[in-house]
Amino acid sequence: MLHHLYKKLHLIFIGSIMSIITVIIGILCSDFIDHKQQNDRIFFGRLCTLMIYELENPQTSPQTVIKPYEDHYSIFALLKDAQGKVVYQSPLSFPTDIPFLVKQFTEKANVESVEALDRTMATTQGGILSFSGRSQDTYWGIPAVVVDKNGTPFYLSLLYRQKSTLERIGEQLPFYILLWVISLFCIVIVSRFLLKHAIEPTEKVLKSQKGFIAAASHELKAPLAVILANNDKINRLSDGLPDIQKAAKVIDAETMRMSKLIKDMLLLASSDSGTRHIHKTTVNMDTLLIALYEAYEPVCSQKGIPLEADFMEVRFPLLYTDWECLFQILSIFMDNAISHSKTKAPIQIKAALSRKAVTIFIIDHGQGISAENKPYIFDRFYCGDPSHTDKSHFGLGLSIAKELAGFLPADIGVEDTQGGGAAFFLTLPFK
Repeated sequence: MLHHLYKKLHLIFIGSIMSIITVIIGILCSDFIDHKQQNDRIFFGRLCTLMIYELENPQTSPQTVIKPYEDHYSIFALLKDAQGKVVYQSPLSFPTDIPFLVKQFTEKANVESVEALDRTMATTQGGILSFSGRSQDTYWGIPAVVVDKNGTPFYLSLLYRQKSTLERIGEQLPFYILLWVISLFCIVIVSRFLLKHAIEPTEKVLKSQKGFIAAASHELKAPLAVILANNDKINRLSDGLPDIQKAAKVIDAETMRMSKLIKDMLLLASSDSGTRHIHKTTVNMDTLLIALYEAYEPVCSQKGIPLEADFMEVRFPLLYTDWECLFQILSIFMDNAISHSKTKAPIQIKAALSRKAVTIFIIDHGQGISAENKPYIFDRFYCGDPSHTDKSHFGLGLSIAKELAGFLPADIGVEDTQGGGAAFFLTLPFK
């Protein structure tokens, strides 16, 4: 039980911490993208200023000045003279065609601002403008008027494609993945260390408790056998003394009840300690279910409960499992069904086959199980009758069935019977 709790706590702890770390990494990544975009914007503006300064020298051709910026930084330049004739246009290509981008940029730049720049008759650089292309690509652009040292004006349009968010994430993705993996590794190691130390005292207490139960159960078997033997002797010697015989019968019934409880506790103790051994053999389900029917038909008949065998037409494959363990689980289901069935309300032993498994149902038409009790019926010492008026049950039967099913392995559960009652089932996979 503690092992399952440890695994759950481990997963919850790791999941919670890694969720927080993931959010922090996401925030860091978002801040990096914003910071990188701002830096690229500033860098683009400075490169443009440097290019414009170099274009003021009439002795250097525009191509010689612009070419390094094209090759190293992918800056597109369109240079026109005062008459609008193209002096130089970069051969770069973008996801959106150049004429459309130039048109978008020109509309964004506004003709009036260019005329205002022109009237100054001095080199003037506009601000950075942002606009979009056809393919969800975005661009920065800077309009400028370049007046060389001879006083000749030129109109310059500089364009630069912004990197998309995915591209920027891709640049840092390996780093963030590595950071996430390292964090996960550290959290796994730390959480294991912390949880083991936190659970260790509880583990020791439970181990001691399980050891005590196992030892006490073994020790109780001997005096119980002595009590039964002596009670039988008292019963024989009290012939003709009805009061003593009646008391002896009560002692005998309670001793047998205690014997059953000790047997159940020993089984659970062996399960907890891992000393329960499973002896798997080839099992014919027809034979096992017929044996179950024959064992319980007299009991049901005595209580006026019809027992129906609804498995005769099923063709079972041979299963490799533990006969005694399987029979004990179904016996627990049968005992439970008989205890909660009404007189003349039938109990059915039913079987169903699928491609991967065989399922055995023990169906009763008794009082059923309430919705609030259903999640706990396989817990140890849980009893649906809070008053404990039924002293024949200790709340261990179904928990034992669950333990045994885990050894096979098999799945057990319960469903509501149509019209009232409960249908307990056991599913055994073929492999």
